[in-house]
Amino acid sequence: MSRKPHGSSLLRSYVREVLTESFVHSGGPNYFRVDLHNIGYAQGGEQLRFKECQSDVDALMKTPEFIEAKEKYEANNTTKEINWDTNEVYDAPAKFRPRFYEVNNAWITDETNRGKGHGKEIYRAFIEQAAKYAKNYGGVFIGAHHCTLGSGTSKAARRVWKSLSKEYTSSGDVIFIGL
Repeated sequence: MSRKPHGSSLLRSYVREVLTESFVHSGGPNYFRVDLHNIGYAQGGEQLRFKECQSDVDALMKTPEFIEAKEKYEANNTTKEINWDTNEVYDAPAKFRPRFYEVNNAWITDETNRGKGHGKEIYRAFIEQAAKYAKNYGGVFIGAHHCTLGSGTSKAARRVWKSLSKEYTSSGDVIFIGL
């Protein structure tokens, strides 16, 4: 039996829907930005790995979500290989290689808009866009800026990461999404 959302839940759902429609995306799979009109933005790009958060990545690679995404990807995807002795081309199981994206800059322009959940919505939009770009790879890790440099993530951004970690499969300031 499904329940209808109560007043405040319904209002929250409506506000989230309106905010989601207000995002503007620019850039491409290597580096992109999501803007919430007159509120703020998050931007970042693809990385090879999260050197400073490798222990978090390692922990996520042991989660049921990661293992399931890996098994699904490898069961449903192949790659072309060549036998150099015979020059025969054949299908081989694809290797699961999730993408890595970091948020390297996020900002709420007007201080009066801070502390109202806009930053979390902007980060969610960034995460959704990174997942779209990584769709063909079976999974995506999204991390804070300090995961690549060892610094550069503000206290306010860390609070947003901590809040988001409750909604996603995560370890520290790294999120994993199986696609």
